[in-house]
Formats: sequence, C-alpha cells, structure tokens
Amino acid sequence: MDNDQNKIIKEEIDAVIADIITAYEQSGKRTSGEFANGLEAIYEPNKATIKGYVYLAGRTAGKMPPVESIERWIKQKGITPIEQGMTTTSLAWAIAKSIAKKGTNKENHLKIYEQVITPERIDSIIKKVSSFNVNLFITEMTTQLQLIQKNV
Repeated sequence: MDNDQNKIIKEEIDAVIADIITAYEQSGKRTSGEFANGLEAIYEPNKATIKGYVYLAGRTAGKMPPVESIERWIKQKGITPIEQGMTTTSLAWAIAKSIAKKGTNKENHLKIYEQVITPERIDSIIKKVSSFNVNLFITEMTTQLQLIQKNV
C-alpha cells in the first residue's frame, strides 16, 4: 500500500474513533472514562483495526459480571442503596446476580460501533482509497462486527 493510501486510512480511522468518542460522550453512559481511553487503532498493511470495549452494547444472561466493576459504577454514579443496612457492595452483588440471571435491558444498550461505522461510511472510505483491496476490507469489517456482536 502506498503512502497516500496509508494516510487516508489513518485519517479515516482516526475520524471514526473521534466520532465513537463523541457519540459515547453524548449518550449519557459515560461514567469512568475507561471506554474512550480503551479505544485504539492498530495499523497494518492493507488494514486497520479498532479495538475497544463492547460493554455499552449490554450483556446477555449467563455469567455473573464482576461485582467490583459494578460497585465502582455505583459509586461513580452516586447511587445510594435505599434499603436500610444495605452496603454498596451488597447492592453491587445483587445487581450482578440479576444481570447473570436476566441480562441487561436491551432498550438501554448502546450499539455505538454500528451507530458510527455505517455501511455508508464504509462505502465512503472505500471510494477514497480506490486501489484498496475492497474485498479484504469488507471481509475484515464484517468479521470484526460479527465478533463485536458475539461478545454482546
């Protein structure tokens, strides 16, 4: 891949990451800031990969999430247990147990990657890098989106 293509891909991926962070900040879901700090772009010949957290897309029932993470979230949000004698830790445990049993409410999920990385945006990037291997790019994006959805 020549330098012009590398430059275009880097600019586009940097713009995608900036738009993901903006959408995250505007979503009202920001608590610790770990989500934005966890986004990273990895550049290789003929491709770029965006890595980051998927937890904004919710969680299906099954495995219990880490109680410590939920306790930290409770404290950052300023939530106080309403039951007499209940501690933040016991509230976090109860929430984690409920999530393990029922998952999280799908209406509250934020599919931020799909919101920002749209088919139209992918098409626009492809047009900007006309000599780019289109099939490889589409296959990689499809695979990455499928992996993100599997982890949800």
